[in-house]
Amino acid sequence: MKYEVKVFAVAQEVLNKKGHIKSSLLEAFDAKKGDEDFLVQFIDHDSKRNYHNKVTMRIRKSEDDEFMEIQYKKRYPVRATIDDAIRQAEEEGINGELEVEYGVNKKTLSVTHVVEVPVDAHLLPALDQSHHHVTSAAPEVFEPFLTELDESTLVGPYEFERHSGKLNGYKIKLERWLIAETPIVEISSKVATEKEARELQQQLIDYLNELKVYEATDQLKTELIFENKDSSS
Repeated sequence: MKYEVKVFAVAQEVLNKKGHIKSSLLEAFDAKKGDEDFLVQFIDHDSKRNYHNKVTMRIRKSEDDEFMEIQYKKRYPVRATIDDAIRQAEEEGINGELEVEYGVNKKTLSVTHVVEVPVDAHLLPALDQSHHHVTSAAPEVFEPFLTELDESTLVGPYEFERHSGKLNGYKIKLERWLIAETPIVEISSKVATEKEARELQQQLIDYLNELKVYEATDQLKTELIFENKDSSS
């Protein structure tokens, strides 16, 4: 199991006039100015039924990859312990790669399957082709969530940019999103244990406070996207 530590920077302080991450923040994390651009969209029922059941089906494409990634994910809020969330997933028969999204104010267990589909261009498919890819590639454990998905809608596409940096020996990702006119700057890293996650989270908070750019709230990107599904960037 992996842990993804996530903290946020005040977008108004770290974005330049063109809406990109300022060189000062990139230099603080020893990150290059060159970024990796991504496209991402979700497919769901018109009523967002799967989203309301903590399930998402996402299609993502990096400009650096010759494939698009189809991700099937179910989330379980960690209300007591991580083991309790894992037990809940097991009781529901949901299995896959386990990861804890380790935010400041909340933690979420994600159970994920990923399928890679070769593509030529840096584009995402239209609704009918997205529906075909998602339904034909779905792992058995996610097949129940395909029911009536032919009455579906696309949520997105959205673009985001990612820079790769480092801090205290850890690989750090710096991402800039724009969701419903709301700019988000997320700083994250994946680690192997909860102890590392807790320690790195505090290091990131301390460092961003030192830079006077720490945003002391969690920005839930998927929630913002689905609650503003008619306003893609």
